[in-house]
Amino acid sequence: MAKQNIETQALDYGMEMIGGKWKPIILYHVNKGTNRFNKLFSEIEGINRQMLSKQLKSLERSGILDRTLYGEIPPRVEYTLTSLGKSLLPVVEAITQWGQNQLTETVVISEVVEVNTISEIHEEPEITEVPEVKEAPKAKETPKIKKDAEVKEAPKVPQNQQLPLF
Repeated sequence: MAKQNIETQALDYGMEMIGGKWKPIILYHVNKGTNRFNKLFSEIEGINRQMLSKQLKSLERSGILDRTLYGEIPPRVEYTLTSLGKSLLPVVEAITQWGQNQLTETVVISEVVEVNTISEIHEEPEITEVPEVKEAPKAKETPKIKKDAEVKEAPKVPQNQQLPLF
C-alpha cells in the first residue's frame, strides 16, 4: 500500500470533515440563517430526519457547528457555525458557484441542441396517392409427421471418456 503524501492527507481530512452529500448543504443553510432542526429539515430536499440528525451530530463533533439547547418547553435547539465552520464557507461558496456555472452551461448547451434539432426538422411531403395494398401470400402447408416413425437412440458414451472435438 502506497504512503499518502501531505496533500493527500490534507484532502482526506477535509473530505472527512465536510465530505458527503449532506454536510455542505447543511453548512450552506446554517450560514443563510436556518439554524433550527425542523427548519433545516423542511428546507433540505430529500433528506430524512435520521440522516439530518446524524450529519448535524457529526458536524458538531468536528467542531464545525455549535449546538445550543434552550431550557424551554418544548425544548428548542439551534445550530450556529463556529469559527472553524465559518472558515469553511469560502469552500462551500466555491462549490456552489462552480455548480451554478455547470448548471448554466448545461442549460445553454441543451437549449442550443434543442433549437438546432427543431430547425433541422422539416415537414414530410404530403402523400396524394394511396398505395395499393397487396394480398399476403398464403402459408405453405406443413409436412405431416409419420406416426410410426422410427426413433434412433444416441450412442452411449462412458462418463469418464471425453468426446472427440471437431
